[in-house]
Amino acid sequence: MDVELTVNGSVATLILNRPDSLNALTPQMLELIIEHLDRVESDPQIRALIFTGAGRAFCAGADVKGSGSAPVRMSVSHARRSLVPYQQVALKLYNLNKPVVAAVRGATVGIAWSFAMCADQLVASETTKFIPAFLARATVPEGGMLHLLARHCGEFRAKEIMYLNRTLSGREAFDIGLASKVVTDDQLMVTAQALAQELAEAPTFSIGLTKQLFRATSGNFEAYLALELNAVALAVNSADASEGRQAFRDKRKPEFQGQ
Repeated sequence: MDVELTVNGSVATLILNRPDSLNALTPQMLELIIEHLDRVESDPQIRALIFTGAGRAFCAGADVKGSGSAPVRMSVSHARRSLVPYQQVALKLYNLNKPVVAAVRGATVGIAWSFAMCADQLVASETTKFIPAFLARATVPEGGMLHLLARHCGEFRAKEIMYLNRTLSGREAFDIGLASKVVTDDQLMVTAQALAQELAEAPTFSIGLTKQLFRATSGNFEAYLALELNAVALAVNSADASEGRQAFRDKRKPEFQGQ
């Protein structure tokens, strides 16, 4: 399966499992993630979740070469329909009333970075490369990325990362508050499993209530996603976004006109 859920005692592990494609996300994978998150939420025996990817990368973002690819020209309605499943995954991760540990290595691109920031703890390997990607193709950050990024590292730094498409290493992310731990690659899953087990042994009902309070302090995520949906739909229909997608296919630098 392209997405797997394993359970060991009170800790579940959700694994993106397309390592040959750097775990790039397809629509079918999004459906499976939602199904597995529903199971985690409803199963009282599961008290903590690890979210990770198989192989050398966490996730290369949306599968732009396969079934998740976007046409060069895209209507507003098509853009909205395409984004909704990604937002549903982000919202379920963010609202899960159980502690979530993201364990990431290698490429962590675009929407995948958003998903990782929806976790309660983010453990990064030293091999991690956080790549925003969105504005490099003249579209708008998705999956709540701006909401989460500004909350963790501040608005000025978040704007620099987004506007200029800055790639961050795992160490750089840790230094500015975008990761809770950074470890060597061979210690990534050991560290994530130990942290998840510690959280699972804590009073997780009260942790769930505390998560709700944390969410209340950071603004309305659902309202933000509604604004994001409209912004993305407008951006992807722009001339610059069409040029960005065509340039990606042609393997050349895009020539944006600000339109």
